[in-house]
Amino acid sequence: MAERLKKYSKKLKNGYEIEVVPLPSYNQVYGLAMTDFGSVDTRNGDLPAGIAHFIEHKLFAKPGYDVSEKFAEYGANSNAYTSYTKTAYLFQTLDNPYDNLKVLLDLIQNPHFTEENVASERGIIDQEIQMYLDMPEWVLEQRILGQLYPNDPISQDIAGTSESLQQINKDNLLATYQQNYRPNNMDLVLVGDVDFKKIEDIVENSDFHGSPDILPSIKQDFEPIGAGGQEKMEITQGRSAYGIRIDADVSKPELVKLQFELNMIMETLIGEASDNYEKMSNLNIIDDSFSYNVVAENNYCFMIVSGSTNYPEKFQEYLQKHLSFDELKKVLDTKRFERIKRDAIGSYLFAQNSPDAIANQMAELYFYDVDYLELIKLIDSISYDDVLQVAEQFIKDDNCTYYNILPK
Repeated sequence: MAERLKKYSKKLKNGYEIEVVPLPSYNQVYGLAMTDFGSVDTRNGDLPAGIAHFIEHKLFAKPGYDVSEKFAEYGANSNAYTSYTKTAYLFQTLDNPYDNLKVLLDLIQNPHFTEENVASERGIIDQEIQMYLDMPEWVLEQRILGQLYPNDPISQDIAGTSESLQQINKDNLLATYQQNYRPNNMDLVLVGDVDFKKIEDIVENSDFHGSPDILPSIKQDFEPIGAGGQEKMEITQGRSAYGIRIDADVSKPELVKLQFELNMIMETLIGEASDNYEKMSNLNIIDDSFSYNVVAENNYCFMIVSGSTNYPEKFQEYLQKHLSFDELKKVLDTKRFERIKRDAIGSYLFAQNSPDAIANQMAELYFYDVDYLELIKLIDSISYDDVLQVAEQFIKDDNCTYYNILPK
């Protein structure tokens, strides 16, 4: 629970920010290093699509060994992921947390890019891309993002394209790494039965090869939202997506708050407990694949509703009519609002039983100037009027678009 969690943090002389949550009663230790660099950041220097994901893959390759093998030697499972705006490297272990921390630092600090290992990785990632191109749900996500943000990096596959992979080489990998994998562009989080002073000493005495410069933030100007579209694939049932773009000029903490407010709106209007969800199910417009996602990251804020359907036009028409400020005013009273807010707080508190959930959310919030342990206050500060105001300001027909994938 929030009362028993304590966090120790410090900005070290070498630029690293470390955040440690000691959990003496837990056997598992979770470590994470996150950099504020993701797939959409190709506009910083006109980089080829997929380069953030490529770096994530190739940082595991060192001269004569793979870092995942080093983690395994110390009893840890390791992984990594690239999102639109972040890249993260992580480990979970029951033993040797400090040795595994040193391995994590080796992973992020010592790149080894060669023409040979870059060439071999191109083929591996290209196979991954081709596999996703046969998955209608993946294609649909890229297409609806292309309607929400035409000609923007976010509409491209995080892994890039077959063409962009050919533009990635050891030189632009190293230059991109050095520019973005800087201690002052990263956050290191450890959660579990660990000692803060030992972690501080290990990280303070580590080495790095990034640039000390701070990159200027880039405010992106987006093209107008697309009018929608559709295509056909070899599938037996169609899939449909409805997207809403939120162009909100707010501070970083306000963006975190906005994400919670938008989630409350969507849960009220089309969550599984809503009347609209039941009506759409009874009309056979949706099935169990129906879901929504709210994203608020850096310059991007949007909501996507998607699912399998045999009636794509009805799917779009229903959502356009019922995802609205007028509908929200009808169905959201103060009692229901308080229940939804309690659910959001409950989800936050429940996640504190999981070291990996704590670490991932803590690192994400660091880049939005929000203290993880203060998040409950931010959620609690949201008022009924705040939610109505957000709906009135942002959920409008001209902010919306769609995309359908139909059977051939």
